[in-house]
Amino acid sequence: MKTIWHNWLSSLTAGARLLLALFGLLFPLAMAGHYTHTFELYSWLAFSPALVWKGQVWRLLTYAFLPNGILDWVVSLFWLATLVCVLGRNWSGRELWIYCILSTVVPSLVLTLVRQPAAGAIAGNGAMILALLAAWDWLYGRERIILLGFGELSVRQAACVVALIEVLILLFCLGWLTTLAMIIGGATGWFYLFLRGKRFMARPGRALDSARIARLEL
Repeated sequence: MKTIWHNWLSSLTAGARLLLALFGLLFPLAMAGHYTHTFELYSWLAFSPALVWKGQVWRLLTYAFLPNGILDWVVSLFWLATLVCVLGRNWSGRELWIYCILSTVVPSLVLTLVRQPAAGAIAGNGAMILALLAAWDWLYGRERIILLGFGELSVRQAACVVALIEVLILLFCLGWLTTLAMIIGGATGWFYLFLRGKRFMARPGRALDSARIARLEL
């Protein structure tokens, strides 16, 4: 078991491991601080439009590393680890972070600009999960997998099922406006991939000299 865990971690980039570590460890740390009455991470890091307007701009990002409770933490950590492990085959740690930051900050900016009158602070990585599902579909959409409880599906179908469940949970827990903002975050990830694909296709081809061709043939 130790070997499997070590091999799985070693297959991830440093950026991917940092992303998982932050989400995986901040919630237990927040609970430890709360129950020992020493500090309150949620009061420092959760998203609040009113506090962002007062200059606490780090909240535009940090809210995504604090779940809405232990169940949200377990489920989100599972999907985050699964998707990061899959996407790590295609992306560097730097690109993974750029993608996750973009999909996280855009919805919180939207809520800040419309001055969402949230009853309390907002936490959770719903937008990040939706964006990673969009990337999973973009890169592996036609592959077939077995999804527990649903049987054999294409990756596209599985991503849609998981995204629908995520949206319903967000709608029930956070309301329609916050849910819409999180969907915008997921759509931002898809749009990033679209622009990335366009940029790649627009790159001019490079001719190979005969020596290079000979090496490739060998």
